[in-house]
Amino acid sequence: MPKLQDYLAEYYDDVYEMQKLVEAEQVDFTGFEDLISRSLMNQFVIHADSQGLALFEDELGLETDLSLSLETRRYNILMHSLPPHPITIKYLRELLKNLNIPAVVEVDYIKSQFYAYLERSQTTKDQIDRLKYLLNVYLPANLFFSIITTAEADVQQRLYFGAVHVTRVATSAPTRLKTASSINQKLYFGSIAPQVLTKAIAYAKEVKYV
Repeated sequence: MPKLQDYLAEYYDDVYEMQKLVEAEQVDFTGFEDLISRSLMNQFVIHADSQGLALFEDELGLETDLSLSLETRRYNILMHSLPPHPITIKYLRELLKNLNIPAVVEVDYIKSQFYAYLERSQTTKDQIDRLKYLLNVYLPANLFFSIITTAEADVQQRLYFGAVHVTRVATSAPTRLKTASSINQKLYFGSIAPQVLTKAIAYAKEVKYV
């Protein structure tokens, strides 16, 4: 940040009034410089703030949704600003990579189904929202799509014979959440303490009709 005092002539070094005048003007100059810098950055989608993104959205005819994060709004603008390109599975995979969406996609051509698989531990809510928006915009109307998030958990439990051992599992699931569990048990009899190895895999599936 430049300082106005650096541009004063040497004969003003001992002039008290000029020093105070420059200090007072420095405050307004700093605010004006920040305004210029922000106006410059708002000309680029990647660096624009909320007001700058609102201008891009207005130019593209997009609705300004302040509940979305700035990153999601930026990606939505970029998707509408991309040049025309044939929508192929190869291009879509490259687009997902450029948009930082770690999804594995495949198409069932016979059933006209599109599947996107996401690892829940490696995916944020904003990335899922961007994927939904992208598929709604790019996929043809006769192709249904499903977004499937997977999560893995390993649980170790003890199982005792001759005594009551009660295990209670409560699952709270949102709408259209499909869960599946697979349990592998190894039982040991004798003096060795029995062990139960439980592995649960939950799949959250949301179906969208385009």
